[in-house]
Amino acid sequence: MTDRWKQIVKSPEASNLLKLVKYIHDLCDHEGDVSEFLPTMLHRLAMLLDVQTAAVTVKDSESKQRVLARYDRGKTIIEDAVLQEIGVQVANTQKKIIESRQNKKIKNLLAVPISKSNTTLGSFVLANKSSGEFSEYDDVVVTLVEANMDHVIYDWLRRQEHLLVSIENRLIKALDSILDETAEQGEVLNKMIETVLDSLRAEIGFITLYDSEKDRHLTGGKMLRGARPMSQQDYKLVGDVVRTAKEERQAIIKKKLPNSEISSILVVPMFVNGRFLGSTVLINKEDDLPFTMQDQQLVESVNRIIDNYIFQEEKFKRLSQLIGSEATKDVEEALMGRRADKSTGQRLEISMLFADIRGYSRLTKDMDPTETVRILNDFFSAMTPIIINNGGMVDKYVGDEIVALFTPLPNSPHERRAVDAALAMQEEMKKMNIDWEVTGRPTMKIGIGIHTGEVVLGQIGSYDRKDYTAIGSHMNYAARLMSVAGPEQVIVSERTFLGLAGKVTARLVGPFEIKGFGARQAYLVEGRSPDQF
Repeated sequence: MTDRWKQIVKSPEASNLLKLVKYIHDLCDHEGDVSEFLPTMLHRLAMLLDVQTAAVTVKDSESKQRVLARYDRGKTIIEDAVLQEIGVQVANTQKKIIESRQNKKIKNLLAVPISKSNTTLGSFVLANKSSGEFSEYDDVVVTLVEANMDHVIYDWLRRQEHLLVSIENRLIKALDSILDETAEQGEVLNKMIETVLDSLRAEIGFITLYDSEKDRHLTGGKMLRGARPMSQQDYKLVGDVVRTAKEERQAIIKKKLPNSEISSILVVPMFVNGRFLGSTVLINKEDDLPFTMQDQQLVESVNRIIDNYIFQEEKFKRLSQLIGSEATKDVEEALMGRRADKSTGQRLEISMLFADIRGYSRLTKDMDPTETVRILNDFFSAMTPIIINNGGMVDKYVGDEIVALFTPLPNSPHERRAVDAALAMQEEMKKMNIDWEVTGRPTMKIGIGIHTGEVVLGQIGSYDRKDYTAIGSHMNYAARLMSVAGPEQVIVSERTFLGLAGKVTARLVGPFEIKGFGARQAYLVEGRSPDQF
């Protein structure tokens, strides 16, 4: 027995080492994903050798490494990028590293290559030993672990390569089908980004198109899912990453963006014959997992189909922003067509808009009654056409409050029409205030709440007077949501927001205590989604 092994056998940590080896053997016999068990193994290794950080890096693409698993005792101070650089160094030299460093984040380092059949797969990286420097003993222990783990890592990488090829083939086949079955450019790009989104399990996706004449990045295809909004600040941050990817001519993966709902982002630029066409952008992977180099490789592969489509269709010219035109509907007539005979009523999911003038009584308490009525009439006369032009119906006027209903229409989501009306109402109120200020009238601001839910629609009233209206708890919720909206604000419920499909920029606000409904989250609408980053 060599001195090295005698040292291990006689060491106080021998028992723990044997437990670690047994755990590794059990791990190697397990049919599950090795990446799920590695953090526990690294935890045991870190405790045995008294190190602060233990990690495994693996080959991800040409000359690149990624962190497959890591364990940190206490607060993480070493970024994944630093561990990846160490992994690349080990892979390129195929030699272990054991050294001290004059570095704020890494004081000492032990990195051992993981090899199989003369191929370097990755590395074990241990950093910041608490008790002194790394020794020959530490080297022997890590070498022993590597010898028991190399074939497991090798098999796992092969499975991942096969899986990636399988996903890539399915994705390419799906994109080819979209090109065969869809003619309209905007629909093609929307379906493409939706397909990529499904494959990589992300929440938000864009295909950006570069307008070289005006040096701007347009949103060609777009898909937003889930309850996390995109604010105006989020669009600006994404635009910054897209421009950086263009300038650096390479893909970018980032984790949490500052002051944002974005937990992770992947931007892969598209170049044809050296000319930048646009980029594929994926945001917020499911379960808040970060995007990986494997995700990047997949997008880079399918981008060849996307950028070729853009190139062939437009011959290096930007795609015009595609705006679907919606035919103007006679909403009142549509509602009449849905009305049940007499007063039987029917259940229907609609969007309800409640708006009122903030501080109206205080502003008009000393005014002449005639002038007070004129102000209200002018207000309602300005707001009513906006509601009708956006496919809504004025349900009632109550004091200084206006209630509008937006029901389903073909190819025209009621959630979007309600929010479009609300934003237009706020803009119109600002214009009215300019005129009112000149004529000496008090300037006024409105707060708007919008909610979506199932109501009962029907003729409600007495024998000699009935009004066609909506009733139900969702109407109460919409009215109370209006009360939390501040002046010049449009607040929408989560149900309404989910139906907007990314057509607006918004921020998550609340929770608000809604009487009769408890604490609820809501969304503050900032404006319509920009058509460029």
